[in-house]
Amino acid sequence: MRIVVTGMGIVSPIGIGTDQFWTAAINGVSGIRPVTSFDASSLRSQVAGEVQGFDPKTFLSAKYIEQTDRFTHLALLAAKLAFEDAGGLDAYSPPRLAVSIGSGMGGFATFESSALRKFRNQPVPPFTVPRTMANSAAAWIAIKHGLKGVNLTCSTACSSGANAIGMALDLLRAGRADAVIAGGAEACVLPLTMNGFEILHALTTGFNTDPARASRPFAKGRDGFVMSEGAGILILEKEEQAMRRGAKIYACLAGYGQTCDAAHIVMPDQSGQVAAMEAAIQDAGITKDSVEHINAHATSTPLGDIVETRAIKSLFGDRAKDIAISATKSLLGHSIGASAAIGSIATIMALHTGTVHPTINLDEADPECDLDYTPNRAQQKNPRTGLCNAFGFGGNNASIVFTTLD
Repeated sequence: MRIVVTGMGIVSPIGIGTDQFWTAAINGVSGIRPVTSFDASSLRSQVAGEVQGFDPKTFLSAKYIEQTDRFTHLALLAAKLAFEDAGGLDAYSPPRLAVSIGSGMGGFATFESSALRKFRNQPVPPFTVPRTMANSAAAWIAIKHGLKGVNLTCSTACSSGANAIGMALDLLRAGRADAVIAGGAEACVLPLTMNGFEILHALTTGFNTDPARASRPFAKGRDGFVMSEGAGILILEKEEQAMRRGAKIYACLAGYGQTCDAAHIVMPDQSGQVAAMEAAIQDAGITKDSVEHINAHATSTPLGDIVETRAIKSLFGDRAKDIAISATKSLLGHSIGASAAIGSIATIMALHTGTVHPTINLDEADPECDLDYTPNRAQQKNPRTGLCNAFGFGGNNASIVFTTLD
């Protein structure tokens, strides 16, 4: 039994909808700009990947908007686009339609604003709790589309989206659903969130006047990641049922691996990353030599990119240099729980179109980052198997394998 991707929806700083996103990605367009959603002048990091041209009033009623946080708005639009792309799921019974969404922070915009109102002795909005809770995006997707099956939310920091997709794969294989709406959503371009990551020395601070060059995975002189927001949603089905209903198929979701470093709450660990990639490859029933493309976690932190490079070299040996690697975060920054869902769409599109999008701002690589990161220009590589990596705080490592149909 093969699990296939039949629909995709994306809301990102470089485009809304898969076509707009992918056109920008293969052309190396940056979505990093000065922060506009709040006054960031007091922060050391003043750039972010914010979604442009996004207005929830164009697809949600005033009631929905009042009861939902921005991360849910992003998830609802991505889900709407994915449903439309898949041609709808009316062929399935509602109790057999599941939802699996990842978010590292949940409704943090509501948390910040409501906490501030409380500290100022102002009334707290009545929907503060349901807007803030991490499972609100998954719940509202189910409500909006009448999905009455399993409804799950995964919160494993930066690997949330990958684990949500992996859990969807498990649901389908176990026969607990006929189709799953899976992915991730995040909206934490916010004062407290950005200040918190600043204190951890995780954010870039050296490119406030040159935002398009701020996100620099694998590059010499990189100094941290760029905070971002967005959502990515996949429609996943069993191949036979998808073909029976005449759905178009983008790729197969072939394998999933997840490990915990059990070592450090924020520091990356090479052995855990190797183990996650290896587990995903084994789960897919393929060999290491089959992997031709990696969508790297690659946040643009000084240590993280080196550790991931070492992990890839450790697992793949001499073949590592022949694998076409790309860093989607070079284009749009790090959207925490949504990042692997967006990275999965980039991986699928690389398989679907044969084109690997570039890692931009890679004019001079870090000497310790010496693999093929597809620098600055897209490459026609025609990969048949792609690996998407997601490594998060808490030592959570997840890898997903996608393959072409043939």
